[in-house]
Amino acid sequence: MLRRLFGTRMIGFVSGGGLGLRRAGPSVRVRGFLGSSVRARHGTARGVRWFAAPSVGAAGAAEVKMVATAPQVIPRKIGDVVEDFELVREEFVAEYASQARLWKHKKTGTELLSILNADENKTFGIVFRTPPKDSTGVPHILEHSVLCGSRKYPVKEPFVELIKSSLNTFLNAFTFPDKTCYPVASCNEQDFYNLVDVYMDAVLHPAMTPDTLRQEGHHFELDDIDGKMTIKGVVYNEMKGAYSDPERVLAEYSQEAIFPDITYGVESGGHPRDIPDLTWEQFKGFHDR
Repeated sequence: MLRRLFGTRMIGFVSGGGLGLRRAGPSVRVRGFLGSSVRARHGTARGVRWFAAPSVGAAGAAEVKMVATAPQVIPRKIGDVVEDFELVREEFVAEYASQARLWKHKKTGTELLSILNADENKTFGIVFRTPPKDSTGVPHILEHSVLCGSRKYPVKEPFVELIKSSLNTFLNAFTFPDKTCYPVASCNEQDFYNLVDVYMDAVLHPAMTPDTLRQEGHHFELDDIDGKMTIKGVVYNEMKGAYSDPERVLAEYSQEAIFPDITYGVESGGHPRDIPDLTWEQFKGFHDR
């Protein structure tokens, strides 16, 4: 479907609260970038082609200036529709020598932001709005859980298998206070499409069960019959470590004081105090919504 939607060279997407794709025609060599990696170490725009342009300075001395060139893009006009995605806005961003296009799905309203430039990376990211109502960490646990196998890829840890076998240049997932992002990137086209396929199936058709919540969220363990029952879980243990940082605790208290009645006043990553309160029904219901 991705190839049909955006041709033979689909270079990824960055989106706000929905899906997004980037595309160039078969004869056009363009690349995409993830929004968080726009600038290189020295502040120059990534994905920009530069060439030396000789000129004469004020004193008559020869100078060489570095000039950014814009990427070639297939012409589109506002209102064009491709696979039910309608182009609603287009703009050239001179600072990054990139063509930005905003698409909107006619039936679902899903927004899709494509960025076309000369970066060698083909990049993709799917983003969901996931504002939590409490500090049980449901979006964070869900971020982990969807990468534990899916309908098309029913293996225990596809994320780990991708890390071992893929040519990816970036592969991760992030939980923010109000959204969750799943980005991938690769310079190899076939590898890129494989990564996109695995991630899309993971987030839309995860093979989650109550055991997934126990593994990634919380469960009880008893190492010795005379010992003490303890709570364990991937996210639970991760957040226990996070809350051992005094600055993290101070930041949480500050945020609670500033935003006491909205989503930014709770911990989207999950508080160790509250994570054990998360039930399977709440967890599954959050994903279904």
